[in-house]
Amino acid sequence: MKRLNKKFNFKRYRPFQIKKKIATSNYKLDLPANIKVQTKVFYILLLEPALKGVPLEKKIKIDVNEDKYDVKEVINLQKGKNIFKYLVK
Repeated sequence: MKRLNKKFNFKRYRPFQIKKKIATSNYKLDLPANIKVQTKVFYILLLEPALKGVPLEKKIKIDVNEDKYDVKEVINLQKGKNIFKYLVK
């Protein structure tokens, strides 16, 4: 499924071990430390069974293809609880 904004597209990296079944439709995954997510619990429809014989990896390199911008000047800064917002030129 393609999203309007590529930031929200689904990303599938590698098979990961299921750590715990939380509910009938939620599973906690054993993710490496370098994967930054708010929660390690995922809805069952977002998961796919791994093929037999595919090794489960503990380390994974993630290539983040986020947009980069040339900033000439920071015009304004707003500080929130856990976030900084910048107005740049």
